[in-house]
Amino acid sequence: MVFESLYEALQRKELILVEGGMCRFHHRPDGQLTIHEILSSASGAGSKILKILEDRRPLFILAKCPADLQANTWYKKKGFQLQGSEITRSKRKINIWVKYCLQNKESSQQSREKAP
Repeated sequence: MVFESLYEALQRKELILVEGGMCRFHHRPDGQLTIHEILSSASGAGSKILKILEDRRPLFILAKCPADLQANTWYKKKGFQLQGSEITRSKRKINIWVKYCLQNKESSQQSREKAP
């Protein structure tokens, strides 16, 4: 099952592999980019992945992370904003993180200003 998800993401060009890390994501037509899984076993791998994601020019990046994981500190440090949380069926608290990508906000604003 996990292999199918990875293979499908690879076919859609929604799988990033860097030395010491990987990310499976989905970039929707409306501009939302959702991180499904992100793993890092080497210093700097997460930052490399984030740069690659930002280079895809999403309007914003959405990620969910269990509240008890240290990864929440990374999201905050990288400019994500905590938008809320949810409780899973297994009663685990999940934080919802969002990072707005300013280059796209600016280009969207400029497009609106130039429109007749």
